[in-house]
Amino acid sequence: MSFKAYLTALSVGASALIAVSQAANAKDIVLGSAPNLQTVPILVALDKGYFKDEQLTLKLVKFVSGRRALEALIGGQLDIAFMAEYPVAIAALRKQKFATISTISRYLANRLISKGSVGFKTISDLNGKKIGTTRGSNTEYFTEALMKKAGIKAEVLNVSPPDIVPALARGDIDAGVMFPDFYASAKKALGSDYREYKSDAYVAQFVLSASPEMLSKRPKEVQGFLKALIKAEKFIKANPTEAQKIYSKATGGRITFEMAKSRWSEADYAIELNKGLVNLLVSEAKWVVSKGAVKGAATAANMKKYLATAPLMAIDPSRVTID
Repeated sequence: MSFKAYLTALSVGASALIAVSQAANAKDIVLGSAPNLQTVPILVALDKGYFKDEQLTLKLVKFVSGRRALEALIGGQLDIAFMAEYPVAIAALRKQKFATISTISRYLANRLISKGSVGFKTISDLNGKKIGTTRGSNTEYFTEALMKKAGIKAEVLNVSPPDIVPALARGDIDAGVMFPDFYASAKKALGSDYREYKSDAYVAQFVLSASPEMLSKRPKEVQGFLKALIKAEKFIKANPTEAQKIYSKATGGRITFEMAKSRWSEADYAIELNKGLVNLLVSEAKWVVSKGAVKGAATAANMKKYLATAPLMAIDPSRVTID
C-alpha cells in the first residue's frame, strides 16, 4: 500500500460494521479491539468483571489493525477503539473527529529480522543492503529511526505486511521490519538462519480513542471504562502469572501460557496520558508531513487537542502528565 493510499484509507468509513453498531444496545460500549499482548488490561477487566462493577456492558468488535479500528470510530461504528499511536498522529493532522482518552500499553520489543546467511551479526552489517518494510506505516517510521540511530544507509523497499517474511526467505531482501504479529512466522520460516535485532529506536504506545458522542454524551461511562482498566492495571502488577493465564485463555489457546510468560517482558501497562506520548505524536506528525503526503500542524499544541484529558483527570489527576 502506498503512503497516500494509507492516508486515504483513514477517511473511509467501515460500513460493514453499521449493522453491528445498530444491533448494540443503547447502553453498550462498542469497543474495537483484539486479544493480544497489548490489550491485556482489557482482557483482565473482562475476565475479573471490572466493567460489570462499573455497570458497563461491552460489545466487542475484533480488528486486525488499529488503522481499521480508527476508521470505524471516525465513521461512527465504534464508541471506543484500540490502536497504536501512529494513526492518531495522522488523524490529528487531518483534523478528524475523535480524541484519545488514555494509553493502555507500550510495546518494548520492536525488532529488525535478518539472516545469518547474509552475514548479519550486528546492525552495521546491513549498511548498503536491502531492508523491506511497509511504506506509510509505523514500521517505516521505525526503519528510518533505526537506521538513523545506527548510522547506516540501506535501500528501503516497500513490501506489503504478509509478503515481508517470504521476501526475506527468498533472499529478495536482506532484512525486514515487520509488524510484531509476523515475528513468529519469520522465526519458523527462517529456522536456524533467523537473526533479530531489538531496538528502542521506536517504542510504540498503544492507546484508546473515543468518539465525540461518547465524550460529550456519555462521560460517566467513559470514566467507568477507565476505572475498570485502572483496576486491571493494578491486578496485572500484583498478579502477573494469573494475568498471563487470562491473556492465553482470551486467545483461545493460540498463545499458550508458556508463550505468554516468555513474551511478558515485551510490554508494560499504564492507564495514563503522558508527555512521552505527546513527543512521539509530534515526531511522527513531523515525519508524515516531511513525506509530503499530508499537510497539518505537527506541533505539541495541535496533538494535545486530540487528547481528551477530562475523563482521567476526574479519576486521578496524577495520571495526566502531558505538559
